[in-house]
Amino acid sequence: MTRGAELYDRVVNWPNPMQLAVVFAVGALLIMTAALLLSLGRLRVFARVLGILGVAAIMLAMFVIHEQTIRTKVGEYITVTRSRYPQPTRFQIRVALLGLPAAATLVMIWVANSSRRQLRATVPHHLREGRKLLAQGAYQAALAEFNSALAISPYLADALFHRGCLHEVTGQVEEALADFDRALHCDPQHALSLLHRGRIRSEKGDVDPALADFDQVMIMRPNDAECYLNRGICLARKGVISDAILDFHRVLKLTNHSDYAEPARYYLSQLTAGNSTPGTLPSENGTDNAAGSTAIQPTGRDYVL
Repeated sequence: MTRGAELYDRVVNWPNPMQLAVVFAVGALLIMTAALLLSLGRLRVFARVLGILGVAAIMLAMFVIHEQTIRTKVGEYITVTRSRYPQPTRFQIRVALLGLPAAATLVMIWVANSSRRQLRATVPHHLREGRKLLAQGAYQAALAEFNSALAISPYLADALFHRGCLHEVTGQVEEALADFDRALHCDPQHALSLLHRGRIRSEKGDVDPALADFDQVMIMRPNDAECYLNRGICLARKGVISDAILDFHRVLKLTNHSDYAEPARYYLSQLTAGNSTPGTLPSENGTDNAAGSTAIQPTGRDYVL
């Protein structure tokens, strides 16, 4: 027997059954810990590493069992080397060595998918809590809820929209626009993001892009009173008075809600009184303001959707 073969035999035959049982136990513990962490959605990379180490430990123990031998002297000059464990056991180990990695991979994928499903199920709760906190004026707590929802579902348009509404309420206009843009990138048909983005664009004086947003909303929601109100303001700023008047009348036909009907009546009274000129929008004190300098101030309920 060569020196290398002798060294190999010494290494594989060194662990006794108790030591191998400990290796099996450690491997199983690592796998269970990894599965627990994945099910909780925590330390996912670390959990995967633990799972791999656990599978490797079990496979190493099985390989050693498969390779272990015993040497028996049957005569003065004859020594017989045979496997420590019977052939059926060694065959089962060979099957396990081939199947264990695949089985472990499938289990880890199943656990990861299950944990993701459980986490996604909490997203509606985060959004409900965020909306409630936003209505109560607890902006930091609401932001934490929306961020939690986005940490689980980063491409969910509703979560991006609600966080954008929070930024809009707190005066962080650019952050709000960025969230509405991202929401529309994830869901181009998200009408509320279009509506709010159009309103911000209108308030900034970007009248044509705002009108484009409102027109898209009209395609999806042809009887949206809020959209008609904001489009009417945009058109009045642009100097298209006749179309603005039509939009304000449309608001009054669609709803009597004070958030929309009262501003529509006010602007109608100003525009039909003949005291506004193209490019101006009347203010409540009877003077004309330059386009883009006046905007309907949204009420808190606009954001509790």
